[in-house]
Amino acid sequence: MTKISKASMYICALLITMATFQVISHILLLCFGELTTTGVSQLSIDFHLFSSHISHQSTHGWTNISQALIAENFNALAILGTAELIPYLFIYYFLFRLFSYYQHGEIFTISNITCFKNIGKTLLFWIVLSALYPVLVSLFIRFMGFSDKLSIYLNFGSNEVFYLVSGLVIYVMAWVMTMAIELKQEQELVV
Repeated sequence: MTKISKASMYICALLITMATFQVISHILLLCFGELTTTGVSQLSIDFHLFSSHISHQSTHGWTNISQALIAENFNALAILGTAELIPYLFIYYFLFRLFSYYQHGEIFTISNITCFKNIGKTLLFWIVLSALYPVLVSLFIRFMGFSDKLSIYLNFGSNEVFYLVSGLVIYVMAWVMTMAIELKQEQELVV
């Protein structure tokens, strides 16, 4: 059990580091990043002994709306990149909770199953976000009168299929774990 606790502690630290790095990178790109002609936001930091490059490109399905927003002088990173960041943060949070439970010795519990279900739900929500958010952004910009040229973009591609399959698999795993706990409880009552 100590190996599970120790590994879980390291994974929790890694998840915090990854989430923090992703949020800080996003904020740095929003504040100081430069937009390239291809729609990639990038920032290069160069010190004497240290050099770093941070960049962000919208997911493949959002490339067209990203370029259209840039052409209309909107900040595509603020509009699209921030929405893209939200599901990642939810998944980091649920994974952190899951491994925190593991760290404290809670392996097959309802709390763990809830974390799995929430990760599955987040992936399924990501499909809705990925498909409908560009439509909502386009409609909002057009109805507010900020642009008459912006097309309405509806997206459903391989990323959404991946989120669908992953979300369903994770959700079914949580359901199987629930059934296993119930079966174990029934067997304990019989004995």
